[in-house]
Amino acid sequence: MFDRKNSSPCKRQDLICTPAALWLWCLPIGLVIFATSVWHGYQLPATMTGIIVTIATAWMGVACYVNGRRCGRTHCKIDGILLPLLSLVGVLNLLGATTFVWNAYADALWIILLISFVPECFGLIQPLWRGREER
Repeated sequence: MFDRKNSSPCKRQDLICTPAALWLWCLPIGLVIFATSVWHGYQLPATMTGIIVTIATAWMGVACYVNGRRCGRTHCKIDGILLPLLSLVGVLNLLGATTFVWNAYADALWIILLISFVPECFGLIQPLWRGREER
């Protein structure tokens, strides 16, 4: 009935269309929401909250980088650069090189995720790198 071969190479390579999306993005987002919520309830130490949100951010950043390379989605390319940088800031905060509350970190994460979709919605950004199908 529907021939999968007719779907675009980008669509076939996009990891969001696979069950892997659950553990690549949904699980880390859930961890961030869980950690910050429990921390707000004074049931999770700030250091443990920082470890969880930093690892989850790096996890999503690597997944976005890989997916951006595979399918060329603009927001994945943006998040694939900014989320690993944000996780580096999180590591610096855990080590005491910077001092900010994890609320600010989580807010920065949500702002990056939101803003990264804007250029894609309006088609304003050209690819930052070439995907496999363009080589």
